[in-house]
Amino acid sequence: MKLTLYWKMVLGFGIIVIAMLAVYAAILFNQYAVYAGVTTSVATNIVAIDNAQLLRTLLFEEERQARKYLVVRDATYGRLFLNARTRSRARLDSLARVVQGRRERLEFLEFRREHNWIGEAVRDRARGSDAASVAVADTMQILHSRLDRIIRLNQSAIARTVADVETRTEDAVSVAMLLLCCALVATISVAFLITRSVTRPLALLRNGTQRIARGEYVQVPVHARDELGALAKAFNAMSDRLKKTEDYKAEMMQQISHELRTPLQAMHAAYYMLAEQIAGPINERQRALLTNIRDNVDALSAFSNQFLDLTRIEEGMMEFRRQPVDLLSIITPVINNARVTAMQKEITIGLAAQSLPPVPADPDKFATVLNNLLNNAVKFTPRGGNITVTLTPCETGVRVAVKDSGIGIDADDLPKLFTKFFQAKNASKADVRGTGVGLALVKAIVDGHGGRVYASSTLGVGSTFTVELPSAVKAGGA
Repeated sequence: MKLTLYWKMVLGFGIIVIAMLAVYAAILFNQYAVYAGVTTSVATNIVAIDNAQLLRTLLFEEERQARKYLVVRDATYGRLFLNARTRSRARLDSLARVVQGRRERLEFLEFRREHNWIGEAVRDRARGSDAASVAVADTMQILHSRLDRIIRLNQSAIARTVADVETRTEDAVSVAMLLLCCALVATISVAFLITRSVTRPLALLRNGTQRIARGEYVQVPVHARDELGALAKAFNAMSDRLKKTEDYKAEMMQQISHELRTPLQAMHAAYYMLAEQIAGPINERQRALLTNIRDNVDALSAFSNQFLDLTRIEEGMMEFRRQPVDLLSIITPVINNARVTAMQKEITIGLAAQSLPPVPADPDKFATVLNNLLNNAVKFTPRGGNITVTLTPCETGVRVAVKDSGIGIDADDLPKLFTKFFQAKNASKADVRGTGVGLALVKAIVDGHGGRVYASSTLGVGSTFTVELPSAVKAGGA
């Protein structure tokens, strides 16, 4: 069933409202049940007490008429006795309908039996028998006593009912709290599910966007059938198209780099012939122009080679011939070469090295890493600045840091420095142009060695690029 975000929200809040209404209805029903039970019980007991008290009055009347009849044996008193007895029986029947408890019922049954006996005794006296006349008065006393007990039992029942109200109210409160807790858990669960159904796809889309910004063209695994699902589908289609575009661009650049090699080699050969004056003598002006041509050809050749290396690493085709090496033996010649270029800007390059364990590294590849970092440092350091290369041990193995006193890098640009073709916003201030390939190649080579590279910088103060590689011992144990 396809549910849009709107209907998901409506359904979720509908469930919450229904749950709360159900809880309130259950609480009200429970309270009504307590009220109805108490009201019915108390009302029945009160009616029983009223009937017993009325019956006591009728019993007095019945006893008075019986005594008169038994003394004078006048038929008029006999009729009055029968009338009083009829009213007593009617009230007795009313009492029978409201007597509830077991003890009250037993007392009532005894009362009715003894009341019937009085009627028989009075009739026997009327026929001339004196056997029951003496016991009538005593039986009347017993009947009054039984009425008193019935009244007391009903009063006790009322007291118990009132006391039971508190207990039942506490139980009702406990049930209400339990229902409220259940409703709270249910509503929180529903709210969590609704929130998760919205935020999880959004989080996946956000992460996918960030990865695409880093050049990773991923698919977002969102299977929702609502607006977010449609958005994810469009996002994945966009990612596919961007990946195809990037693959096409990389393939085209790779072909261009390959195609550039032959003419670059021919230009190098032509430069050599002209510079060595094999084709004829040249003057100093021509030699300066040839030097400019050579520098640009070298730069173009270096870019072509670096781009091809980066492409091979990204495609998993680069081989790293790692062997335990002393990094100082690799760093020293690279620094010496960089000093030649740095001297033109009066930049000093210093080296501070500690005793280090051997590191499993590809010497040529690591030389490329340090060479790129030093070239960047020289490019973006003003005339008269300084660069320091430090070699120290670290927790993972060995740390190599290149610190300069250059123009620095904006904090917003630091996370994107090692992205292919990226240029920092303030790079134009150094009056140099970069290709955006060197640092991407540095990261690819360091990753291939199982290490990591990162940068820190302060605008106007300088930057530090740090490479950490695992030691030979740790790499061997990995």
